[in-house]
Amino acid sequence: MVSPAVLKAIQFSLLPFVLLLAAWANSIAAAPGLPESFDPDPDIRSPEEFFGFAPGDRHPRHDQIAAYMEYLAEVSDRVSIEQIGQTHELRPLQLLAFASPERQAELDALRADRVRASRAGEGPAVVWLGYAVHGNEASAATAAVVTAWYLAAARGEEVQSWLDELVIVMEPVLNPDGLDRFAHWVNMHRGHHPSADPADREHHEAWPRGRTNAYWFDLNRDWLPLVHPESQARIRHYHQWRPHVLTDHHEMGPNSSYFFQPGVPERNNPLTPERNYELTARIAEYHGAILDAADEPFYTRETFDDYYVGKGSTYPDLTGGIGILFEQGSARGHVQDTDYGRRTFADAVANQVRTSLSTVQGAHALADELIAYQAEFFDQARREGARTRQSGWLVGDGGDPLRAQALLNLLFQHDVTLLPVTEAVTIDGRRQDAGTAWAIPAEQDQYRFLRSVLDPVLDLPMETFYDVSTWPLSMSWGLPVEPVRRLPAVGDALQAPPAVDVPAVADQALAWLVPWNQRGAAPLLAALLAEGYRVQTLTKPTRVSVSDGDERNLVRGSLIVHRGLQDDQAAGLQQRLTELSDQFKAEILATERGLVASGADLGSPSAPVLDPVKPALLVGEGLRATHAGYIWHWFDRYLEQPLTQLDWQRLRAVQLSDYSHLILPDGSYGRLPDSAVEQLRQFVLDGGVLIAARRAAAWVENLELDWDFVEENGSPGDEQESGPERRAYADFRQDRARRLIGGSALAVDLDVTHPLAFGYERSDLVVMRRGHHRLRAAQNPYSHVAVYSDEVLASGFLSDDNRQRLAGTPALSGTRHGRGAVVRMADDYLFRGYWLGTERLFANALFFSRLVGPTRLPED
Repeated sequence: MVSPAVLKAIQFSLLPFVLLLAAWANSIAAAPGLPESFDPDPDIRSPEEFFGFAPGDRHPRHDQIAAYMEYLAEVSDRVSIEQIGQTHELRPLQLLAFASPERQAELDALRADRVRASRAGEGPAVVWLGYAVHGNEASAATAAVVTAWYLAAARGEEVQSWLDELVIVMEPVLNPDGLDRFAHWVNMHRGHHPSADPADREHHEAWPRGRTNAYWFDLNRDWLPLVHPESQARIRHYHQWRPHVLTDHHEMGPNSSYFFQPGVPERNNPLTPERNYELTARIAEYHGAILDAADEPFYTRETFDDYYVGKGSTYPDLTGGIGILFEQGSARGHVQDTDYGRRTFADAVANQVRTSLSTVQGAHALADELIAYQAEFFDQARREGARTRQSGWLVGDGGDPLRAQALLNLLFQHDVTLLPVTEAVTIDGRRQDAGTAWAIPAEQDQYRFLRSVLDPVLDLPMETFYDVSTWPLSMSWGLPVEPVRRLPAVGDALQAPPAVDVPAVADQALAWLVPWNQRGAAPLLAALLAEGYRVQTLTKPTRVSVSDGDERNLVRGSLIVHRGLQDDQAAGLQQRLTELSDQFKAEILATERGLVASGADLGSPSAPVLDPVKPALLVGEGLRATHAGYIWHWFDRYLEQPLTQLDWQRLRAVQLSDYSHLILPDGSYGRLPDSAVEQLRQFVLDGGVLIAARRAAAWVENLELDWDFVEENGSPGDEQESGPERRAYADFRQDRARRLIGGSALAVDLDVTHPLAFGYERSDLVVMRRGHHRLRAAQNPYSHVAVYSDEVLASGFLSDDNRQRLAGTPALSGTRHGRGAVVRMADDYLFRGYWLGTERLFANALFFSRLVGPTRLPED
């Protein structure tokens, strides 16, 4: 809450700005959101002159936006531009910097000195304007064009003072691939007289829609995982610039006005300093003033929170800046009738332009305070890290160097200091030798960020979350991570993530062996099967003599590539294994003996030959595109294998027997016609494997298969005849939020002897849980690969009712039906592309599900 004295001071400081607002109000601007008094440099072409249409009349493609930004950098000495990367679909990712010509000349030196300056409290203030992370929230991208023109071409004292005293960094389109999908859709449905009818086809994109990137991931959840090139490119430059203020421009539903932060105060991240919210409120006064002058309704402190660190408006809050979310009621096309009247695309663009300029205005007025806050933020972070009872965290590779490298690379991108451990240590009960463990000191600039991502949370001050309630990297990677009171012996800070070196593949062998408890094993297996090699798997723990004279223990699921089984391919086998080992960083052992010290001999029935796989993914309207995208991305980028996508509306035209596995992502399956449901049932009976995840896992229980479920005594929530206890109407949203599970880390207990859990050596595992569904328990006691632990909550929020509902229930189940099988996954084992600790469960379902045998005991 801002005090009356502070509010009065703000109002006084705003007076010059308010006087300028008259030019904005009730005017016919040169472009949406710009003042009538805007005096542009006539030598710089406007967006309308460049595109051939006025901003807001049509949706520009990304290549048009990129070309205009390049043009501005060519003709204006206030603008510099660089391509910082490219998207999956090869569109350029641009970053612009606006400053006076004198400051442009020293821009590289300023950026190189930003880390020191941010700690020392030295300027200039840096404002980062970010637009269109969701491609179908397109007013932001056009607003970037208009704002860029204004900053490059406006003549006047105010803009000149901004350019003299600030550095304004702009990321005009965070999601080019999604933006172009949406632009194509709405432009192809736009006539000369666009329809404002909300039911018009233009306002309802086809699946998967333009919100997401090329793989259907939500890039506004990727600031933490950094799975995608768009995020990786941005975060590198973000940490170089260390902006004081960062904007994140979005759209919301059409029947909404305009939102800007501060958000719901009770749902702020507890690790964010209170001063951050005070400054956010101070800057909000500038947004309110400019929107009031334009007679535009808006609101704050409702709907949106500031909690999940992986969003664009929250990540800066825990890394030294101030993130500000903007949400504009959308036209979802060119014009639409809404509860607030007829809204055009140009109307939406105008508000995004206005708040872009009010952000710069506010940051300029508060520059000294913002610079001082950032220095204080980093100083306090280092002091808190030094004073805490723990000196840092230790991370071990857990015997899987490739997975450890992925985690260390992620932390390195987040500007985290990492130190190599130079002595043997024990982490989470596992011995880690020097070179296989790393220390993360608490005393560093990113201490608050590290607490957010490494420390599990069980006691949260809120029960409602806009996104997930937890994101513990210490659990999601499935690696040994733990806090320590004193760091062991360490070396100098890493300058790059450690390289993964694998031993050379032996030239001669009877068979080559691939341990399954390493991240490179699954893509190696996928390649071998796709190329026609015969590969066996060990269904027993096995100890085997290897070519260097030692003996090695191999976990269940480890692979055998026997020279004698390869027919015509045996001659080039060693060379191909060497190539795959190098490609996937997988260790491959060699043996000259078919007899083993213990476990399964190489020709044993306990080492069956694996069938090749040809999977397909069900997609289409009603199914969750992001979850389908996680699966597609995993196949394409991790396994490096194609994945057929089948639209459920075309299933009648598909011969499902052509596929070994059919994967059902999360979604609503109620609209599938009876004919499609029967196809799925017959697919299983004829020998296919259904892999169903999240809500799909509960839905497949309705297929008419030979299920044998435990009968439940009553249903959760059954009420007495008098009905449920009366509740206040105002409590509905909070009650609903408690019942839902938006994202919590839950503990499960694994049966590591089951084929679907091969490769795991410990029974305890943490999964990401989303959704209220619950799987039914089977009568067969051998079918439950994983059950939720009695102490089910590992991190995040879970209501008492949900703890009771889920504890002891199936989390992962594999059952045979006819000649096929159904794998039910209650959770998302590929969550957002970074929950690597559970991805092996998905790989097992793909490669080992046919090993699940009948497990019915004889009748008494």
